[in-house]
Amino acid sequence: MEINIGMDGDVVIMSITGDLVASSAEEFKSQVAKLADKKFHFILVEMSKVNFMDSSGLWACMAVHKMLSGKTGKMVLARPSEPVGKVLRLTRADQKLNIASTPRDGINVLHDAIIAGRKK
Repeated sequence: MEINIGMDGDVVIMSITGDLVASSAEEFKSQVAKLADKKFHFILVEMSKVNFMDSSGLWACMAVHKMLSGKTGKMVLARPSEPVGKVLRLTRADQKLNIASTPRDGINVLHDAIIAGRKK
């Protein structure tokens, strides 16, 4: 698995390539934890190039969602590949996690969440 990180305003964009499985799930979670420690709480995970995700990868996504929600942040999974989308649907994780059909849609959701948080 390879993770590339970029920014769009206050939103971190993580592009994942490869498999999100037991051998890489902890690295993904660790990368997000490091970002959260640096006060980056709004993260878009671009998943179009994730070939396969097992239960460990799903667990990591759920753990990251919970971690960021606890810090009044948010994670959006953008454009999951067909195999990843199937795992999300079969496990009904698509009803718990924030999923966007395009990265731009996901970024817009995160920007809206940042603005809403500033108004509180």
